[in-house]
Amino acid sequence: MRRLTGALQACLIGLLAIGGERPCAAQAAQGTEPTGLAAEDSAVPLLPARWIWQQSRLRRAKHDSARFVTHLGRPSLRVTDGFSYATGVALRNGTLEADVAADSQGAFFGLAFHVASPDAYEVIFFRPHNPDATVQYAPSFLQMNAWQLFPGPEYNAAPDFPQDRWVHLRVVIKGLVASLYFDTVSAPVIEVHDLPLGSDSGTIGFWGRGGGGYISNIHYRPDSATYQLTRVHTFAKGAITEGWSLSQALPVADATPDVYPSGRALHWDPVHAEREGLVLIGRYRQDPNVEPEHPAPDRAVGWSPESQVVFARTTVVADRDEVRRMWIGYSDDVVVYLNGHPLYEGRNSMGFRDPHDLGYIYPFADAVFLPLKKGKNELLLAVTESTAGWGFTCRLDP
Repeated sequence: MRRLTGALQACLIGLLAIGGERPCAAQAAQGTEPTGLAAEDSAVPLLPARWIWQQSRLRRAKHDSARFVTHLGRPSLRVTDGFSYATGVALRNGTLEADVAADSQGAFFGLAFHVASPDAYEVIFFRPHNPDATVQYAPSFLQMNAWQLFPGPEYNAAPDFPQDRWVHLRVVIKGLVASLYFDTVSAPVIEVHDLPLGSDSGTIGFWGRGGGGYISNIHYRPDSATYQLTRVHTFAKGAITEGWSLSQALPVADATPDVYPSGRALHWDPVHAEREGLVLIGRYRQDPNVEPEHPAPDRAVGWSPESQVVFARTTVVADRDEVRRMWIGYSDDVVVYLNGHPLYEGRNSMGFRDPHDLGYIYPFADAVFLPLKKGKNELLLAVTESTAGWGFTCRLDP
């Protein structure tokens, strides 16, 4: 990781110290801790000189600062809307431990690992005031926490989150597997088996949104063992995985998703499908990070003005003229075209289908019948995104 220049480092230190809360005593001792890696258990000092701050790119964010403060009697780091990560740390496999605490007004915060930059890391994050989904794993690309693309018990759980004390976390990383031990529970509450960032080495970070939370007592212990890197989740039966290309991201005000982009100057980049056939657009395109439009009982709701659309295309080859059902999962919205003609439009943004619906991507939630002609058929999707995960899956029935 590149070292900061003296002027930039001083600027960052000043930004991190801003805030009305009481600075912790460790803040005055900045620069006294070694920056090298120890062979055994190492502490990550909560010193402004050892942390880099990146403000959230979420539009309409209510907060924009990180602060080193004393909370519940301890020196701690508070992140409200944004991301902070430590310098002088490299952890590929091993054990990461920390204590976290909820803020009474905070919505989300998380412990990150394998941090390459603010645009690439993995995070275990918490919704301390939501009893239905307290903890979840997600990768983050281009400052997109892609949690909507990772539903199910492998990626989230609902242990009780204490509101008035520090909660201990332990993350054990072995190759493509990460296990989270929460508070006093002896077994992992979640265990991810196919980490999307692979086994890349990276530093440690802390992420917050909507008020965030606090972290303290950060330690890590590297593991030099060699682990299997074969992925568990392969392509699902019938998944359309070959030949996908993505256009550039375009504002919906400039490229209406329900109009076929005939004649539009699009630049196409080939991409690959991942677990079970997921095409994770957020790996390749900057998420707009805006709040979606809320449903209305008496009118159709359009796309959020600041949302963006990416066109994805591939070729489906048919042995004969036939109609085949295609199951599609997506986030947030989609329009399906076959050979230039619109066949289906769907919406799966947060809270749209149900007030309590989080907008998770499910591969069998929607279906469209494709009138395929013998030979090559162009399948084109217009996938619109607001926030929290940009991607899709397509599966053909046998």
